[in-house]
Amino acid sequence: MPVLRDLADDITKAVGIKELDVEPMARSASNMTMLLRGGGQVFFAKIYTDADLNALDANLRYDREKEILSRRWPVPMPTMVYSADVERVIVTREVPGHGFKHYMDDGRTHEALGLMARWIAGFHGSAEPQPRDETLWDHFRQYDELESNAAFAALQPMLSAMPLREFVLTKGDCSAANFKFGENGAIGLDFEGVAFRAKEFDMISLIRGLSGLSGESIEAMTDTVVQQYASVRAIDDPDGTKAAVNAIVKITDY
Repeated sequence: MPVLRDLADDITKAVGIKELDVEPMARSASNMTMLLRGGGQVFFAKIYTDADLNALDANLRYDREKEILSRRWPVPMPTMVYSADVERVIVTREVPGHGFKHYMDDGRTHEALGLMARWIAGFHGSAEPQPRDETLWDHFRQYDELESNAAFAALQPMLSAMPLREFVLTKGDCSAANFKFGENGAIGLDFEGVAFRAKEFDMISLIRGLSGLSGESIEAMTDTVVQQYASVRAIDDPDGTKAAVNAIVKITDY
C-alpha cells in the first residue's frame, strides 16, 4: 500500500514496533482498512478516500473521526495511536472482543441490542445537547432517503405531534458491524458520521437491517433498544419514541 509504505517510519515509531506486516482487511468506495501486525500486537489503519461520489468529503470524515478519537469519552472507544492529516490515515489498536453475530448465533440478540443501546445513550450524554424547538417530522424530512420514500408522508401526523427539544451528539452509523463486545459491554467503532441530530437517528440506525438477519421482530427490538437506552439516559416520552422509531425502521428496513 503506497500510502502506508510512505508513512512506515512514522507509524512504527508511534507504535514502538520496528516492523509491521500489512494485510488488506476491508475496502469500500470511501475507505480502505489495513491490518497491521507486529510484536504480538494488532493495529488497524483506516485510509479515507474520495472515490465514492455519494459519500461525504473524505477530509470531513477524517476530521470527524480524528476529533472523536483524540478525546476521552465515558464510553469505550478504540485507542488511536497515530494519524496523518495530509494522507488521511488513522491507526488504532485492535479492539478485542466478540462481534454481533456471536450473540445472535447464541440466541442473545436482545442482549447485544441492549449493550449497544446503553453505549449509544452514554455517547449521547457525553456532550452538551443543543436546544431545539421543532418536531421529529421537521427533523427527519430533511433526509433525502425519507423525503423520497412515499410511505414516509403517512407518518407526518404522528411525527408532527412529537416535539424535538434537543439535538444530541449522535454516532451516525450504528450498524451492528460497527460495535465489538468485551467484558465491559459494547465498544463503538467508526465515527466518521458523527453529528448533532435527534437521538432517534441512532436508534433507527441500530435496528434497521437486523430483523431479516436475526429473525427478531422490529417491534421487539425497538422495545429493547428504547428500554435499555432509557436505563442510562432518561427519555421524556418512551412510548412515543418507540412508536416513531418502529414506524421509521419499518419503512426503511429494505
